[in-house]
Amino acid sequence: MLTPKLIAALFALTCTAAALADEVKIGVVAGFTGPISNTVVEAADMMRGYIAMVNDQGGINGNKIVLATRDDSYDPKKTPGMVEEIIEQDNVAMLVNSVGTGNTVALIKSGVLAKHGMPLLGVFSGSDAIRGPGSENIFHTRASYHDEIMKIASVVSTLGLKKVAVLYQDDGLGVSVNDSITKAAAEYKFDPFLRVPYKPGETDFTAQARQIVDAHPQAIFLMAVPEAAVPFMKAYDAPRGASQIYALSFVSAKDLFDAAGDARARGIAISQVMPNPNAVALPLAKDFQAFLKTPYAHGAKSSPRLFEFYLNIRLAMAALKMAGPKPTPEKVTAALKSMHDYKLGGYTIDFSDTKRRGSSFLDIGVVGYGGRLSF
Repeated sequence: MLTPKLIAALFALTCTAAALADEVKIGVVAGFTGPISNTVVEAADMMRGYIAMVNDQGGINGNKIVLATRDDSYDPKKTPGMVEEIIEQDNVAMLVNSVGTGNTVALIKSGVLAKHGMPLLGVFSGSDAIRGPGSENIFHTRASYHDEIMKIASVVSTLGLKKVAVLYQDDGLGVSVNDSITKAAAEYKFDPFLRVPYKPGETDFTAQARQIVDAHPQAIFLMAVPEAAVPFMKAYDAPRGASQIYALSFVSAKDLFDAAGDARARGIAISQVMPNPNAVALPLAKDFQAFLKTPYAHGAKSSPRLFEFYLNIRLAMAALKMAGPKPTPEKVTAALKSMHDYKLGGYTIDFSDTKRRGSSFLDIGVVGYGGRLSF
């Protein structure tokens, strides 16, 4: 006979068994400290919240999902070792939402991903340097910087702008960007007559801003990471409309507006590699907006940048589900490679045995009143 005491004991045992359900770990190795920490922390906070929601709804295939992290401080020298550590110590099934061109180049050259057969889904970089031979374990969900720059160049050409100044990061990112600008200039017939570098982690852009303002360019290609683009615009003191400014997709319109104010931020054009996160006709965007209204989002605000990280964690959960109850890096890789014309909330992702570029979406957004991005 089941007494109340026995029933309570059985209930406790059941709860304990549920609590001890298998864990599946996914990993993030990125600069939680250093020059891009704001972007990385924002992404990680959103991922933790989304994973908590998934776990509260039963997990994936009955497994509890756990986010393991390592901080490489945005230092390419540290990235391969951090990735090796998280693979061997945490036994992750996949990596997701990596950040940094130089870091990813170093990771590819190290051979760590290939050695462990480890898939990396979603890199917050569009450099062609991380899309060539040796990058077969990386699954991209954004168009390349080259594609973004060619999109910007086509607009510049249409507007008849010829004199272009370039602000670029003095590292692998800058090399990739400058190569693309040279090709774009030849095709669209403009002159990148001034190229001004900055060092990763630099915070005072007074000299760079003055050099560019004094050169009187018709257009400025702001090819800088968010943590550099924002202080540059704070230092940029040309009259409104003196130059048309273009930035790459990872720059936040709201951050520019908050830092530089309406007069400087309004009218800046930002290339986009994700659909408008506020256009709820797309089910994925509608889901994103619904998630932001839940306690799991911890007050996060909608932005194309956060939407990209959200898309990647959603896609990671889908790949884990397809990989079965005991996912391994090999099974997750096979799941990702099977995503031919795959619809994630109405958004098409297309991978294959040889294709690692899941999306080629491109658009141009313009910063408007209140920092709102319109496209």
